[in-house]
Amino acid sequence: MNRRIVAEHLATRLFTAEEAVDNTLAAMGELIAAMPRARLEARVAAGVGQQAVDHVMEAASGLADVRRSLIAAHGALADAKDQIGLRRVTLVGGGDKSDTDPPRPEGYVEDRVAGRLEIVRSA
Repeated sequence: MNRRIVAEHLATRLFTAEEAVDNTLAAMGELIAAMPRARLEARVAAGVGQQAVDHVMEAASGLADVRRSLIAAHGALADAKDQIGLRRVTLVGGGDKSDTDPPRPEGYVEDRVAGRLEIVRSA
């Protein structure tokens, strides 16, 4: 198999892993938010379920470490891609990987819920 095809397969797997970690971290955030709400709704003492909260927070911290490590692996794989002669090959699939957002016009607002971009004029 040629190097480009191998790199594309590997990139696809990396992007899939990155997305899975982000989705898991988002789900973990929803769980973290739900736990104190559940306690309040059930009208139980603050200490009830605290160990569970601690364990979930520990797991979330671990996921942040996993995400950080995947980001580092992404960079190392990009370096490896250059080392095997694929410097000019762009491997796509995981969204915009730039560290900075592109310049936006004045009044720019991103509607993350609807997924639309639009210019909003000030009144």
